[in-house]
Amino acid sequence: MKKQLLVFLLAVSPFVTVVAQQNEGMVSYDQKINMHKRLQDESMKAMIPEFRTNKMQLSFKGSESLYKAAEQQANEESESTDGNGATVRMVVRVPQNETYRNYDLQKNIEIRELAGQKFLVEDTLKRMPWKLTGETKKIQNYDCMKATMVNKTNNQPIVAWFTEAIPVPSGPASFGGLPGLILEVDVNDGDMVYLTTKIDFKSLTGNDLKAPSGGKKITNAEFTKKRDEYMKEMGASGGGFRIIRN
Repeated sequence: MKKQLLVFLLAVSPFVTVVAQQNEGMVSYDQKINMHKRLQDESMKAMIPEFRTNKMQLSFKGSESLYKAAEQQANEESESTDGNGATVRMVVRVPQNETYRNYDLQKNIEIRELAGQKFLVEDTLKRMPWKLTGETKKIQNYDCMKATMVNKTNNQPIVAWFTEAIPVPSGPASFGGLPGLILEVDVNDGDMVYLTTKIDFKSLTGNDLKAPSGGKKITNAEFTKKRDEYMKEMGASGGGFRIIRN
C-alpha cells in the first residue's frame, strides 16, 4: 500500500509544478507608438520616425501584477529644419510610470510622472466592458481569444488577445479583467500597440511585485485635469512628445 501511494505522488507532482508555474512570472512587451498618426502636418512627419518602441515588463503572480518600463529610458531631443528654414526641435519625454493591480482586493495603485513631478494615484479597479468575439489566433505558441471594447472617454476602439492557458487577469498598461493573460493590445487601430516578445515563468520575490509608493497623492480625476492642462500649455501633440518651432 505504501509503495502504491509513493508511485502515485511521484506521477502527479510534475503536473502540479507545471500548473503552478503558469500563474507566476514575467512578460516582456514592446509598446509601439505610431507617432505619425498624432500629427496633421506632413512636413513634421518627414522629420521624425513613424514609430517609437518602448520596452515594458509585467510581473504577475495570481491576482497581482506590476507593470513598468523594463529599462530606464532617457528623454530624447533632436533638431531639424523645416521647409521654411525654421529650426524645429522635437522633445520626446518618457515618463517612468508604474501600475500595480490586485484583482482580489480590487486595488489599483499607480506612480505617474508629469513635468518632472511624481504623483501617486490610488483607486479601485474599474470593470472593463470587454466583449468576446469568438475569433482566435496563436501568439507566442499560445491559443488566444479576441476581446473588444470602446474607451468611452475618447471613443477609441480597443482590441485585446488573451490566453486562458495563463489564468491571470492582468495585461499591459491598464488593460486586464479577462479570464487569462493579455498578450496583445491594439488601441485605436494601430495608434498604440502592445506586443508580447517573451514570457518567463519563474518564482518572484517580494520586490518584483512591490506596490509603488512616494510621490504626491492625488485622485485619478485630479491627475487627468493636470495632465490635460499641461499638454495644452506646452503645445503637446500627445503620446509623450511635443514639437517646438524657433
